[in-house]
Order: sequence, then C-alpha cells, then structure tokens
Amino acid sequence: MQEDIHELVERVYAARRDASPDEAHALATDALEYARGANDPELLVRALMAKGQCYRDEGRFEDAERLYVEATNICRREPVPPLVTAHVVRHLGDVTAELGRFGLAQTHYEEALDLYREIDDLPPGTLANAIRPLARLLDILDHPAEAVDHWREALDLYEEAHVRSGVEECTRRLNGAA
Repeated sequence: MQEDIHELVERVYAARRDASPDEAHALATDALEYARGANDPELLVRALMAKGQCYRDEGRFEDAERLYVEATNICRREPVPPLVTAHVVRHLGDVTAELGRFGLAQTHYEEALDLYREIDDLPPGTLANAIRPLARLLDILDHPAEAVDHWREALDLYEEAHVRSGVEECTRRLNGAA
C-alpha cells in the first residue's frame, strides 16, 4: 500500500511536468485519500504536498496553504525526515507570500532555511533554492542589505552546483535588475 501511495505521488509530479493538471489533481486526490489511512506520517506529508502543488498550479493558494499547514503540523509532531520538513515549510512560505502575508512568509522561509542548514551533505543547489525565495522576499520588503547578503550566498551556491539559471538570476538581482 505504501509503495502504491509513493507511486501515486510520483505520478502527480510527472503529470504536472507533462502539463496534465486534471490528471495530476485526480492522482493527488487519490494519493491523499490513501495516505490518510496508511499510518505513515511521511507519506501523508508527501501526499499533502503533492495536492498542495496542484492547488498552487491552479492559483488556489488558500487551499494550498491549508494543506501545507497540515503537513507542517505533522512534521512537527511526527518523525518525518528533516529534508521533507524543510521542503514543506519552504512551500508554506511560498503560498503565504502568494497570499500577501509577507511577514509570516519571512518567518516560514527563515525557519526552512534553518532546517536546511542543519542537514549534513545538503547539495549546494538545494540550499541555494531555499535562500532564493527569502532573498526575493527581502527585496519586496525593502531590506536591501539583507537581500544582497542572501543573493550573494545563493550565487556562490548556484555557481558551486553549476546551475546557470540560478547564477543568472542572482547576478541580475545583485546588479539591481529584477
């Protein structure tokens, strides 16, 4: 059963990549229904995230936020891997920012970044991906010095990871272009 749920979640992301939102949504609904009965906190969190992503794709940020809050609460009380927890909190920051709750989004991004930094052997691109949304938010909140520090750190990490698009975005931001 757990392998079936994991496969459903993977199929959600494949359907999203293939631009099949209806299929992704249906698969995510099934995965979440099965995960709620599986007594596996990590699988439930992953299914909540998959369904949340489908809602985000549709612009239904309040629905996505509800699922990410549920997933975050599970991560805080159950044994869920730190990387999964960090991803959930970062995505919660994303939807909170989309809803215009920038102060709360900053809190989520900072918490996620702290979680990512505690993970041994985290790939530099993964850490850069956690820093970037906080840097963007700090730009929005008009905290230029803090934003620049984060853009520089993300730039170094993207260079180390050989992620050209990340390097280009950070360079643009550091040069004052959005």
